[in-house]
Amino acid sequence: MIFYKGLLAVAAAMAGIYGAFCFGLYAYQARLIFKPTTLLTETPADQQLDYEEVWIGPDGKAAPGRGLHGWWLPGLSGQLSGLTLLYLHGNSENIGANLGLAHRYQTMGFNVLLVDYRGYGLSPGPFPNEQRVYEDAIAAHRYLTETRQIPAHKLWLFGHSLGGAIAIELATQRPAAGLIVQSTFSSMLEAVRFSGQYSWVPVDWILTQRFDSVAKVPQLSIPVFYIHGLEDDTTAAMMSEQLHTLSPPPKQLWLLPGAGHNNVATTAGPDYFTQVETFVQQTQPTVSIQPPTSPVE
Repeated sequence: MIFYKGLLAVAAAMAGIYGAFCFGLYAYQARLIFKPTTLLTETPADQQLDYEEVWIGPDGKAAPGRGLHGWWLPGLSGQLSGLTLLYLHGNSENIGANLGLAHRYQTMGFNVLLVDYRGYGLSPGPFPNEQRVYEDAIAAHRYLTETRQIPAHKLWLFGHSLGGAIAIELATQRPAAGLIVQSTFSSMLEAVRFSGQYSWVPVDWILTQRFDSVAKVPQLSIPVFYIHGLEDDTTAAMMSEQLHTLSPPPKQLWLLPGAGHNNVATTAGPDYFTQVETFVQQTQPTVSIQPPTSPVE
């Protein structure tokens, strides 16, 4: 009897530890997903790029010295001159780590707005979560369309990794000309399952930061170009394949052999410019577009 009581005590203790761990994951999951840094290790000035520092309030109006911090990179002479790109970065670091890819789009001719979500870089505010980054993307979109008066039919959205999920959400809420999504995931749940890190906990019950792109892409009403490296061990290329399958046309999927999560453009070389420019030129609307049918708060 003593033996069985001991087993029950051990089982109860283990259940308590397991429950506490699951609760910790539930309560602190944003800290596991978002990895912001506040130090800008590189700026456009370091690369001798023409740029303007911008600050954006929650209403999309210019807010010097406060609000979301970003850089406006005016487009260079390129195939896509006259268009603007809203660049939404991934879960780690800040806009300083994204200058290389942003400059590629600037070279294509895009005006590029790089913006940090609250808690990233110089953008003050609470620690990020799913709802907050969606709000920040809307503020950046309003800044471009309302403050800078950029027509929606000349505005493209770009998102890398987690930024891809943010860009997809934004595209269902606000009008744009098109969407470019690179190295993203189908949903946070599938990304966690792919990692295998938490296979022994009921992730579906615990997860609140859903980023459920797979449920949203059927609602897209604009052209979408999915780009993914076949050697990506962070977000599997099959996730972009799934999103592409569920997206309405016009759409395109480019799977790049030899490329991982963060080196698609450098691996592709000049072909990166060709692929993006061709898709944009083939799908760029020439007249004003209607806003998405989803309700906008």
